[in-house]
Amino acid sequence: MTNVIPFDYEGQFIRFNTDGWINATDIAKRFGKEPNDWLVQRDSIRYIAALSKAIGKGDLLREFNIIKQLDGVRSASKAKMLRLAKKSGLVITKAGSEGGTWLHPKLAVVFARWLDVDFAVWCDLRIDALMRGELSAMQEFEKACRALDDQNAKGSLAGRELASHRWVKPALESRADYWRQELQMALPIDS
Repeated sequence: MTNVIPFDYEGQFIRFNTDGWINATDIAKRFGKEPNDWLVQRDSIRYIAALSKAIGKGDLLREFNIIKQLDGVRSASKAKMLRLAKKSGLVITKAGSEGGTWLHPKLAVVFARWLDVDFAVWCDLRIDALMRGELSAMQEFEKACRALDDQNAKGSLAGRELASHRWVKPALESRADYWRQELQMALPIDS
């Protein structure tokens, strides 16, 4: 996820991106839960399937109807529900420093409600501020993020060039010294 914005919720940072996606892994930890525990519930998968169809991401209801016939307790059933959630495009899992399970803004409040009703209200207000907030402030933030990314890329390139220079410079200096001496020997000496 790009352009991650951390919001403080009672002393803990909750990460959103500028499109309103929320890092479910961060917030689930705060409440002693795991995102997968929510994602393998039939009601959650039913909601994800219906939302996916409603916003044009695909009709997953037929697959959901097949899955709901399975025993929801078995690990094979849970794995199928997780695959369906990811297939929707509304749930993204990433590794690394910006990793975790990221939920589409339309899922964030439903997930937050499962965690805690007060947190759900807070979450809804943050998403609303991101999505409908002052556009110029959002544009300035995105511009600042792009400028920072560009500068980091330039710094990285400069660092590589400097490292290369450190190894190439002695050979070039030696070559220049050699030809300086050759040139001095070749010049006529006037008396």
